[in-house]
Amino acid sequence: MDDMRAAEAEGAAIDWSLLLNEEPDNQELRSEFEWWLHEHPSHALAWEQVTAVSDIICSAPPERRIDRSKAASVRWRAVRTWLSLPKPWRLVSGIGGTAVACCLTLFLAVPDLAVRLSSDQYAPVGATRTFHLSDGSEIVLAPRSAISIRMTAAERHIDLLQGEAFFTVHHDTARLFTVQAGRVNVKDVGTAFDVQKGEQETTVRVREGAVHLSSPSPQMFDRDLHAGEWASVSGEGIRGGNLPPETIGAWKDGLLIARNDNVADLIKALAPWARSHIVVLHRDLLKEQVTGVYDLRKPDEALRLITRPLGAKVVALSPWVRLVVAQ
Repeated sequence: MDDMRAAEAEGAAIDWSLLLNEEPDNQELRSEFEWWLHEHPSHALAWEQVTAVSDIICSAPPERRIDRSKAASVRWRAVRTWLSLPKPWRLVSGIGGTAVACCLTLFLAVPDLAVRLSSDQYAPVGATRTFHLSDGSEIVLAPRSAISIRMTAAERHIDLLQGEAFFTVHHDTARLFTVQAGRVNVKDVGTAFDVQKGEQETTVRVREGAVHLSSPSPQMFDRDLHAGEWASVSGEGIRGGNLPPETIGAWKDGLLIARNDNVADLIKALAPWARSHIVVLHRDLLKEQVTGVYDLRKPDEALRLITRPLGAKVVALSPWVRLVVAQ
């Protein structure tokens, strides 16, 4: 049992090493790692052993050092060689054990814990949720999305707390239907529309009818959007354009439609559907543009189809981590 726990800890430590190298400024990730590190003495020991290899790599003479884009890949191979035993490597490709399972479950759940507690409706990882309001309107939540609902005799108000939602509104002139996403306010004018709240940007896309957008910052604006139009609001201002209306909200049917979109944006779109964390080891790949239609309900397959034509491959480092590496 002790050997099994040690092997699992070694495999998890390798995963954490890769994740922290890829996202060194991610404070949520750092907090989750600290939780794992102190959960059991075997974790601290495994981390000490894994980081010892990293220290050796970093202390190499300048002429023998590698650039940062290759560091995570080399670290992974070095640790595997150093462990030298087949059993830990088998565990890395299929991490088991209660402690590691709990740790990685927390990895997915913790970022959403606060929003779940403050929301009325939430859609979990990899699944959509459809809700019907008492007025006949319908709301479809994308995975890892949350809303709060306030219905009164005078108004219908939805707060999009996180993620993305598609609204099909039953028009009622006596009860205004509004969606609030951060500082962006969307008022229904009899329509079907999509609202996506990102970390830095909120995007509204109209499939049918029209909506009215308003926001006090970064600059005061009021704007109507009609079918096929979209607008994104961020700290840098507002931008917009046109889309085929029938493609808006395609995620409800499990479709990811890309039209010269960069890989970074497509991976962001895949993330709520995937139970594994996607780590791209080559930053230049994120800038590549892709066109195609992908199945969101099969995120691993979609990731392979997106990256394979670009000369990359997907490595299942564990059930919870997918590495995208150049072939």
